[in-house]
Amino acid sequence: MLTFGEVFLPFLRNMDLDNNKYADIDAILKGIFNGTLRDLFEKRVHDLGTNQTAILKILQMERRSLNGILDGTQKRADFSNLHKLAVFLNMKTEELIKIYVSQSEKKLIGEDTPANKKKFIRDNFDLIVLRKAGFINDITDFKAIEDKIVTYFGLKSIFEYKKRTFSAAFSAGIQIPKNITTRDFWLASAKDLATKLDNPYLYDRQELIKYFPQIRWQSTNEEFGLINVIKALFKIGITVIYQSPFSSLHLRGATFPANDQPCIVLTDYKGFYPTLWHCLIHELYHVLFDWDEIRKNSYHVSEDASEMLDKKEIEIDEFAREYLFSKTKLHEVKRFLRDEEYIADVAKNNHVHPSIIYIYNAFDNSATDRMVWARTRRLMPEIKKATYKIEAPWNTAVSIDETAKKLKLEIYN
Repeated sequence: MLTFGEVFLPFLRNMDLDNNKYADIDAILKGIFNGTLRDLFEKRVHDLGTNQTAILKILQMERRSLNGILDGTQKRADFSNLHKLAVFLNMKTEELIKIYVSQSEKKLIGEDTPANKKKFIRDNFDLIVLRKAGFINDITDFKAIEDKIVTYFGLKSIFEYKKRTFSAAFSAGIQIPKNITTRDFWLASAKDLATKLDNPYLYDRQELIKYFPQIRWQSTNEEFGLINVIKALFKIGITVIYQSPFSSLHLRGATFPANDQPCIVLTDYKGFYPTLWHCLIHELYHVLFDWDEIRKNSYHVSEDASEMLDKKEIEIDEFAREYLFSKTKLHEVKRFLRDEEYIADVAKNNHVHPSIIYIYNAFDNSATDRMVWARTRRLMPEIKKATYKIEAPWNTAVSIDETAKKLKLEIYN
């Protein structure tokens, strides 16, 4: 099936437009265009000698959606519509998004009233999730909520928060989750922290390849192994941070650019220590082989929801597993799994923590053994033992700026 661009761009080229009609678009890309998206759209329609109704048919977009984008009044624009409009205007999607967000923000700031702030907070934050995590105390005290968010992110206005969100970074065709406001908050927090840590070392892919074989055995050091890896990767130009989870998000981690450098964020997914290491290897694979794509498309998130996993993600999970403890090795020791001393020796000989062996066994056998996860959880180390030095719990969260200053002194240097 042809993409929208493959169908639509030839149509535009056949209109025999002369180059000077792109002057406004070039000006936008240089940051000097002072009009609005509507101004640009109407000029484009005029230059093509057509009308909005005809363009709506080509864009396959509803008039209400188009007007919401052009006027900055749509509560949450669909990425595919932004992409279609960018193609029509012959500009990069990310540039159109920047203009759209800026335009929407100006509209809100121009109506800086308690009612608008309250609506903005309700539209952009899942207050129940934030209260459950301890980030806020009362979902009805909007002044306190505003103050907390503004202080946490270091904003001048609550409306500036839109610049922090990742909503617009979804690639076309990727399923957008229902809990996108919580996801945005979690990712925005992580990216802000990584940006403020401001890794001074340039990413060195060859150094990462050299260091990779040393990562696995660090899992055997429950208290300092993860910290050791984080410090080593930081000097290779990769910032790895840990962020507390939200109960409504099924995330294991993410990779994104911060100051044009790779950043990985890990989290506590269901309280399993081995998952930290599995996710770290998974995300490092993306840094090794997908960094240019992630750099371009803003971020990659590792989900646990099966419907979100494509073939490549499954293959990368298989890579992480083979690196830590392969299926072949697990098959060889499976009949000894109840002998904890024996498994501890096997783990030691393979330079991994024993819990990694047990969790992969649980994953393989959960469909046929309903007690396997209960037995496995008993053998898991306390995850906070590995993360307490780098965690800023939501219920005690100070500003991201303060957290970054503390971590730079203690860990990232």
